[in-house]
Amino acid sequence: MASAREILETQGVAALKLRAITRQVGVSPMAVAPHFGNLCGLLTALATQGFEELAHAIKTGKARSLKDAGLAYIYFAIRNPGLFTLMFRGDAIDRSDPAFAGAAGDSFALLGTWAGTSGKAAGFAPQIAEAVMWGKVHGLAILAIDGLLTPLVQATDPHIDLEQFLEQALDYMKAATSG
Repeated sequence: MASAREILETQGVAALKLRAITRQVGVSPMAVAPHFGNLCGLLTALATQGFEELAHAIKTGKARSLKDAGLAYIYFAIRNPGLFTLMFRGDAIDRSDPAFAGAAGDSFALLGTWAGTSGKAAGFAPQIAEAVMWGKVHGLAILAIDGLLTPLVQATDPHIDLEQFLEQALDYMKAATSG
């Protein structure tokens, strides 16, 4: 798993081939079968680990609000761009895997708790609020890891950095959805 993670973060999802991973470890591709079955099993286990780490980041990130939980989500993506990308690649992983579904569900529930509370107060079903807030936070995360926020940050104010920009973006999100 560590070798797959290293390849993922240095070379991207496309480089995750069973031969490349096993070559780096020094074993044959058949050595993976007893543990993961195949490449999809290995990538699903890696994505499961990613969701467990995301849940941990949200829990330990002092999430006292939707903004805090959203920032933890975005910073996790920025620190782990390859893993974050893999976690949402339905073509590479088995979303029906029980461990994966449980880990993904746990991390979404943590983010959803804050979004649902906000939505309920505004008169919307919690699931509506969760989907909208998750979409916004996930979109910011993707823009950040793809480097597409950099020009916006620089155009906003030469004295702010990405962290300040993201905090202001989430403040805007809260203001825009609360009234």
